[in-house]
Amino acid sequence: MVKKGEIPKSTFLPIAMLVRAYLGLGTDIILSIHLSSKMSGTYDSALTAAEMVKDKLKVEVFDTGLMSLGEGMIVQEAAIAIQKGKEIIDIERKIYEVKLKTKMIICTPDLIFLRRSGRLGVSRTLLGVMMKTIPMVTFVNGEIVPFGNVRSKSKAISKIKKEIEKDITKFNAQRLKVILGYTLDEKICQELEDALREEFPIYESHTLQMNPCVGIYVGSGAWGIAYCLW
Repeated sequence: MVKKGEIPKSTFLPIAMLVRAYLGLGTDIILSIHLSSKMSGTYDSALTAAEMVKDKLKVEVFDTGLMSLGEGMIVQEAAIAIQKGKEIIDIERKIYEVKLKTKMIICTPDLIFLRRSGRLGVSRTLLGVMMKTIPMVTFVNGEIVPFGNVRSKSKAISKIKKEIEKDITKFNAQRLKVILGYTLDEKICQELEDALREEFPIYESHTLQMNPCVGIYVGSGAWGIAYCLW
């Protein structure tokens, strides 16, 4: 639909659906991890649902401040900690650390989709379109903000590499975990991964197709990365 110029609408999860999900899991404690509360009402719905089931089970609701790839990074690390038998308090401490060390960068065909959704200012959108560049966005304090405009995919990859270099120094990191994502064209993710492996100690990498809801806001030609440094 997006490729044809149509803009579908998305909605956050209904409270009743979350209540049914929580009660149907057959456990006494749940860690409910969600995309940024500044981008969706799902987090608030989860808080309400958690309050509604508190007499039957405990639900800890976590705001990743990210979405899609970045959110997935945190979910995956939580799952690993659970498999290791960690207590809920230790898991929450772990994923908070992951949140602080995770960055997500998305390259979009243009910013029209984000402007229509109200998630980016009109002036910034028009600037990117007029310059005929590849707009790049990232997340700061749970919100999408411009990361820059470049004129080619190779320059976008170069800019991502420079950001990783800066963060490696900041965190004194020894290794890198990445999740690469695309909406329709997977080839760019392979190009990005190859370029990163030439310079960085990647110990784990995943490539996945971003879900349709993400495509509504970043367009059918979008691609990007979430990375975590250790």
